[in-house]
Amino acid sequence: MRIEIIPSLKGYVVEWSEHGRYLLSRRNEIFECQEIGGELKRIGKIAAPGWKEMASRSRLAQRLFRFMVSNLLPLPNGEIFVTFDKSVGVLTEDGEYRELKGLERPCRVLRSAAALADDGNIYFGEYLDNAERGEMRIYRFTPGSDELETAYKFGNGEIRHIHGIYLDPFDRSLVCLTGDADPECRMLRSRDGFNSLEQIGGGDESWRAVSALFTPDAIYYGTDAEYRENEIIRLDRESGQRKVLGKVSGTVFYSRKVGDNLLFGTTAEDAPAQKENVAAIYCVDRDDNLTEVVKFPKDRWHKALFQFGTIAFASPIEHPNSAFFSLVATHNDGRTYRIA
Repeated sequence: MRIEIIPSLKGYVVEWSEHGRYLLSRRNEIFECQEIGGELKRIGKIAAPGWKEMASRSRLAQRLFRFMVSNLLPLPNGEIFVTFDKSVGVLTEDGEYRELKGLERPCRVLRSAAALADDGNIYFGEYLDNAERGEMRIYRFTPGSDELETAYKFGNGEIRHIHGIYLDPFDRSLVCLTGDADPECRMLRSRDGFNSLEQIGGGDESWRAVSALFTPDAIYYGTDAEYRENEIIRLDRESGQRKVLGKVSGTVFYSRKVGDNLLFGTTAEDAPAQKENVAAIYCVDRDDNLTEVVKFPKDRWHKALFQFGTIAFASPIEHPNSAFFSLVATHNDGRTYRIA
């Protein structure tokens, strides 16, 4: 695969990538362009405290405060669904940012972990520390509304948090991934907008995943395990059997499908099972061969305060021939690349 750095995008993150339309973020600003390298038009700004906005002009402070976008999702009505820091909102066509009501408490949403479903609604889950194992919610947003609804609630002690909600494009269901302790690691499916859930699998860290990729025959995911070596796994749709395709250098957070290739990004978080503290991209080809493509060492700044070393892919989850990714807390932090 070919990887190239894009010098003009230093400090920007490509959040959404489709032919003729690219959405980018820089701290709490949102930009649009027709092609990468072309003119960037600022289309909106997310409201934030002035002191935090000023402090976050420093890249280290931006990382410390998590002063960054995690999701930009264009909607059929022309608006853009936004998650930023611990808030959720909508950017209107005229550039107004409207924070949505209905969150029980401020929460983060992991990158690309909100799904636009066939019913026209967006679904996403709470991502909080939740060490006390309290209730955790899946939210529903209906475009045009000003308020979120609770679509599903996990009870006390069921899970720690929700890693992501993903639309399976082949059976049109919504797949929910949860963690973190063994009984909390679950892959779930809903076919009715989270009125009900069925379990695909779960029970130990081999089912602990942050993201998933889909093909007509299988679901692929990388594990997010702390205490066992991480793997890329193929789950056969028909038989339900799993096959380990190989070991990887660390926990897998984010993944993307580029043509027939499946890309998995490992994270440099120095977990107990991590042998090399790097963020790396691995590729699974059409024959299920697994290879390491590139790796970036963690930078010298504290992993908890200034973030794990992460590879952040642009949405949507599938691209025909290339994908963009940005680096956080690694060598070349804040730089954007194209992989093809």
